[in-house]
Amino acid sequence: MKKLPAIILAALLLFSTGLCAFAAEEPANGITAADALRTDGEKLVDANGDEVRLRGVNLGGWLIQEDWFCPADNGKRGDHWTLETLISRFGTEQAYELYNIYWDNWITEYDFAQIAEMGFNCVRIPFWYRNFQSDDNGTWILNDAGEKDFSRLDWAVEMCRQYGLYAILDLHGANGCQGAQDHCGQKDNCHFYDKTAQGEAYRAQATELWSLLAERYAGDPAVAMFDLLNEPLCDVNVLKRSYKVLNGWYDDAYKAIRAKDPTRVICMMGTWDIGKLPNPAKQGWTDVVYQLHQYNSKIDGFRSRIDASKALRYNVPLYAGEFHPTAETEGSKVNCTVGDILSVYEAEGVNWTVWTWKGYNSWAAWADWFIWGSTEDKLIVDPEKDSFDEIAEKWGAMRTDGGQFYSGHLDEEVLPYLPDGKEPEPDTDSKLVAFFKNIIRKFKTLFELIVVLFT
Repeated sequence: MKKLPAIILAALLLFSTGLCAFAAEEPANGITAADALRTDGEKLVDANGDEVRLRGVNLGGWLIQEDWFCPADNGKRGDHWTLETLISRFGTEQAYELYNIYWDNWITEYDFAQIAEMGFNCVRIPFWYRNFQSDDNGTWILNDAGEKDFSRLDWAVEMCRQYGLYAILDLHGANGCQGAQDHCGQKDNCHFYDKTAQGEAYRAQATELWSLLAERYAGDPAVAMFDLLNEPLCDVNVLKRSYKVLNGWYDDAYKAIRAKDPTRVICMMGTWDIGKLPNPAKQGWTDVVYQLHQYNSKIDGFRSRIDASKALRYNVPLYAGEFHPTAETEGSKVNCTVGDILSVYEAEGVNWTVWTWKGYNSWAAWADWFIWGSTEDKLIVDPEKDSFDEIAEKWGAMRTDGGQFYSGHLDEEVLPYLPDGKEPEPDTDSKLVAFFKNIIRKFKTLFELIVVLFT
C-alpha cells in the first residue's frame, strides 16, 4: 500500500501535463535584415548592435544518419555504407529516392514550428557532401534546371526565416572524411589531411562546397554562420594528425567564403581544444566564432575547458555546438546533467545547441539526448535485407508528429534556459484531438509505471 501515494502523484503529474495541449500559440516573428549577425569581441550582435545569444538544438540524424539514434542499422560503419549498400541493390536513382523519403519525413515544417514554439532561437543543421554529390568523385546532383541541387538546405533556411530561427550550416561530413568516426559519414576512412594529390582534391572539393554555399546565401540574415567542419581529426591516429593542414584548409575556406560573402560569420573548431586553432587576429580573420564540443564526466571539466579557451585571449565568441555529460567508465554514474552544463554556459556567455532534436530507438524517449524520442525500434531499416517498399514504408513513418515519437527528457533540462520556453506540443492535430491523444499517451506511461512499481 505504500506505493499508492507515488502512483497517485505520478497520475496527477501526467494528467496535468496533458492539459498543455490547450495552450495558446503565438505566431513566430520571421528573420529580417535587422537580425543579421556579426561579431563584436566575444559577443554575437545583430545589425543594431544588440547582443544575440544563440540557444538552439541540432537537427542531428536528418541529412546525415548515425545508426545509434536513426532508423538504419549500418553497424556503426556510417551513412556512406548505408547509401552505397542501397545503391548496389537498387541503383543510384532509387537509392536517393529512398533517402528523399527519409529526408522528407525526419524533419518537416512541424519540427521548425515546434522548435520556435519551445523558445529556441536557432538550429544547427548537420549535412555531408553526399547530400549534393552522387558519388565520391565530385559528381554533383542536378535539379530539373540542370543546376546543382541545394533545395534541401534552401528549404531548411526558409523554414528558419519564417519561424524566426537562425540556421547554423554544419559540414558534418566532408569529402575524404575529416575524422575517423562514423558521424562524418565513414568510420576509419579519414583521408582529408593526406599530403597527396587525392588529399588535396578532397580539401579542394570541401572548399568549393563552401564557396558555392557562400554565394548562394550571401547576405542572408537567416544564416547565423557557416560551421566549416564538425569535429575535425576526431579519433584520428596521432601519427596522421596534422593541425597545420587543418588550419591551412581553414584559411583557404575562409578566403573562398569571403570572396563571395564578406560579412558571413564563420565558425571553426579545434577538436577538442580551442588552443589548436590559431589566433584569428594574426590570421587576419574577422567575424569568426570558435567552437567547443564537450563530452566530459564532471562539471569542473566543462568549466576548465571554457576557462582555458578564454585564457587564450582570442577575443572571439565561443559556441558549444554539441555537449553532454558522460560516465567516467562504462556503467558508472554521470556526475552532472545537461542543465548543469547549461548553467555554466549561460554564466560564461557561451552560445549553445543541444544534441539533438529527435532519436529513434527503444530507449530514446527516456534519454536526455533527445527532445523527441521513440519507445520502440521495429522500424529500423536493414539496408542489406529490407525490400525497397519496406524501407520506403519505414522511413516514411519517421515524422515527429506521426505517432512514433514522444516528448523526451532533454526538454526538461533545457526549458529553464529558454526565455518563455514551452513544452513541445504532441502533434499538429486540432487541439481537441491533440488533447485526447496526449491523454492516451499519459495512460500508457502510467500503466508502464504501475507495472514497474508492482514487479
